[in-house]
Amino acid sequence: MRNIIKVLLVSMLAMQLFACVGTKSPSPDEAIVSNAGAVESYEEFVPYTEFDDIAVPNELSRVPERTFIYENSEFKTGMIVMKGRVENQSLIDFFVNQMAKDNWTKESSIISSMSTIVFKKPYKSCMIRISDGSYNTEVEIYAVELKAESLRDGGGVHEQNIK
Repeated sequence: MRNIIKVLLVSMLAMQLFACVGTKSPSPDEAIVSNAGAVESYEEFVPYTEFDDIAVPNELSRVPERTFIYENSEFKTGMIVMKGRVENQSLIDFFVNQMAKDNWTKESSIISSMSTIVFKKPYKSCMIRISDGSYNTEVEIYAVELKAESLRDGGGVHEQNIK
């Protein structure tokens, strides 16, 4: 049953990435908006995940039994689960600011006790869910990344002429 859920998750993330690939990227004139009063306190070393351009705060610890990465020659996808005693708003500020530094574009967000922020880049998509718990805050990072080898031939569906 877990394998079926993982396959469904991978399929949904891949479909979301393919939908984002054709979208318009922002022009250089569009400004990246961040919280004006936010103070960034993550100037020291910031660890990155298995995805080279997705960073996480030092205060979070990985939950290995709920984390998985799937990789093949065409794409890499996965879910990274982390927990820590960090305030919900502090995590939201960190991810919005850090992802912008790593050239991600914020696509959408829902801010509440269970917040969701969606980011995109060419050929990449990332959704971050932040759940405010009574003792720990949990972060789930869902990411999909198309690899260069799969893009060389144009990727996607290939047309065939049948005679």
